[in-house]
Parts: sequence; C-alpha cells; structure tokens
Amino acid sequence: MTFTLKTYIGQRGERFSLLFSSEDPGAPLFYPCAFISRRVRDTSTHQTQTTTLKGIQRLIEWERDRKVCLEEKLSRGVTLAPFEIDDLAGHVRGCRTAKKGEVISSQKFNGYWSSICKYIDWLTDELLPNRNSPHMRMLVEEQSRQLNSKTRKQTASRARQNQKILSTNISSTERTQLLILFESSLDSHHSAHLRHDSHAKKGVQLRNIVMLRILYETGMRRGELLSLKLKNFVEASGGEGAYLSIERNHDDEFDRRANQPVAKTLGRDVAISEDLESQIMKYITQYRAELNNVGLNPDSFIFCVHRSGKTQGTPITVNGFNSALNQLKNKHPALGKCQPHAFRHDWNYRFSQKADDLGMSETEEIEAREQQMGWVPASSMAKVYNQRHRREKALNLARKIAEDTKRPNK
Repeated sequence: MTFTLKTYIGQRGERFSLLFSSEDPGAPLFYPCAFISRRVRDTSTHQTQTTTLKGIQRLIEWERDRKVCLEEKLSRGVTLAPFEIDDLAGHVRGCRTAKKGEVISSQKFNGYWSSICKYIDWLTDELLPNRNSPHMRMLVEEQSRQLNSKTRKQTASRARQNQKILSTNISSTERTQLLILFESSLDSHHSAHLRHDSHAKKGVQLRNIVMLRILYETGMRRGELLSLKLKNFVEASGGEGAYLSIERNHDDEFDRRANQPVAKTLGRDVAISEDLESQIMKYITQYRAELNNVGLNPDSFIFCVHRSGKTQGTPITVNGFNSALNQLKNKHPALGKCQPHAFRHDWNYRFSQKADDLGMSETEEIEAREQQMGWVPASSMAKVYNQRHRREKALNLARKIAEDTKRPNK
C-alpha cells in the first residue's frame, strides 16, 4: 500500500493538500484530513500544511511497514511504547532516496518530527478513552515526553548558519557569464550562437535570461519572480524610472498552479535598469504575446510556458523555472552551480558596497535593505548582511596591518 499527497485549488484560490491511500484513491485518509482541517489550515500557509502532511505520511508508512494501527491502539487505551517511538524516529530519519543507512539532516528530521508529535498528541486526545483519568493522563504525558525527547539537536548553530549565508556569493566567473548573457539579449540580432535559432527558441532564451536578470538586479525571491503579473511591471514615466511591484499573493484566485509560487516577504516596489525594462518589454510584446492561450489582462502572469501543447501560455511553474535554469547552465558551463537564492545573497553584498560608496550610516543601510528585501523593521537578516560587509572591511584593514611587518625598502 502506498500513500500519495495531492494538491487542489478551491474556488476562491485557496490551496489545500490531502493524503490518499492506494487502497482507496477516491477518499482522503480521514484523521490526517481532519487534523489539517481543524488544527492547521486556519493558521498556516499551504506550504506549512504540505510539510505537515509529509511528516504524517512518514508516520503512516511506518504503521504500514510495522503492521501497527495507531488509531486502533489509542481507541483501546494503549499509547505508543518507548521502543515503538524509538523505531518510529529511526524510520523518519532514514533517507528515502539515498543508499541504505544514510539519513536526512537534523533540521529536516525536526520539521517532520514536530508535525508527527502534534498529530499524535491530537489523535491521542481524540481517541483515547477516559483520557481525563489520572492513569490515562500519566500515559499521555509519558508518551508526549518520549516523543519530544527524540527531537535532535541542530548540528549547526545559528552563528554557523549565518556564516554560511555570509559566504554564499556569485563567483567572478559566474558573474562574467551572467553579464555577457544580459548584454547579448540587448542585441537586436542576438548573439552569434542565437542568430540561426528559431523565433520560438529565441523567445525561450530571452525569457530565461530576463528572469535571471530580474533576480540579479532586484534580489527578489524565486517565488516573487514567478508571481509577477503584467500589472506589476511599471514602465518609466515622467522622469521616474521603471520598477517591479511585488505583492503578497497567498491563495491567489487568478493563479491556477497547484503549487503556487508565493512571496514570503512584504510587498514592495523594486527598481530596475533601463536595459532590463527594454528586455521585459521585448519579451512581452514580441514573444509572449504570440503564445496560444496566453492571458493579456493586467492580472495575467508575465513569464509563461512556451512549449507547444495544452500548457502553452500558462504561467511557468517552480519546476519549469528550475528546468530553464539548468538548461542555461548546461549551455553555459561558466554559470557553474549558480542557484536562485545565491542571487539574493549577492544582491545584498553589492548593496553593502554601494551603501559604502554613498557614505550611508549603518542605520540608514539597514532601513533601506529592509525595505528592498521586504523584511519587517528590526529584521535580524538585515544585521546579518551588514555583518558580511563589516567582516570584509575588517579583513582588509587587518591585511594592511599585517603588511606593516614587511621589511622597509632601502
């Protein structure tokens, strides 16, 4: 028996996921569905709901493999034994796609385990008879203690995680290749390797390059990029430069993608260069407009599927974006292992350099960074990125001090 997670879109745009068994694919599993509906749905995003169900899925897979029925046990007044909790934790920690014996990260395990603990606590409260008696309360408390004891200590401290953020950057080789790609799309004849490509291929190439350039120039997240609509692109006017408007868009009724890309941060406007403005206009008017079934109203998404077929003209998905990035990296090996979030880290590094050139105070820099990244005031992330630039300046100063030990020239 296998279990499947399926995602649906409600009439008003709400995303929700349900867990199904292969034995009865037409009806979702009752208790996981009830738990999500009653305890999770009203206070959590769809992504959180999905993560919760993935944890519960690992629990019911363990039940299947061990021939245990937790619902039946609890209904009889029997809680999980310590050895069962140990075995369950080992099952959840095992890595599904790797070689036997390999395990998932502590962070990932804790995410699944937290969902499992909350679900078991809820299920116990629902099914356990006489749960308010002193004896039953003792059993419930001991089960909860045993479950919580399996939460793993994080292998990396917060300081180490911040250090990893600070060291994430786009290499000079990758940056050079990106700038070449950005420049090549401005050429009306395209670069040499594109001159003989079909009109359709040129459209895909321009779309992919424009998406990367937006990430590079604005530091926005991938979900924010894929959520951009025609109305969010504002052309230069009256002496004001062009910009993109990022909106909070959870459960967008106009977005028919089941796994909806969403903006995790606050809404904001981000400036773009004149060259990028021209490239976006070129993509929208010369290539996007020719696609079948493409939306042309202000609420239509900018970046669409170009491949012929029934999905042509629909908004590109997260997987579609990842595939497009991989195609570019295969075609241009100099892009290396460049990942979407590296653009955000790199933008913050360049922002610090520019703030330094402009003589901005640290407070001014933090406030401006928070606004452009969509963070709330006093965000800890703004301080982390400021620390990155301070570290580099301190290193340069220390290097000059170290050079003072050189023997002076005669």
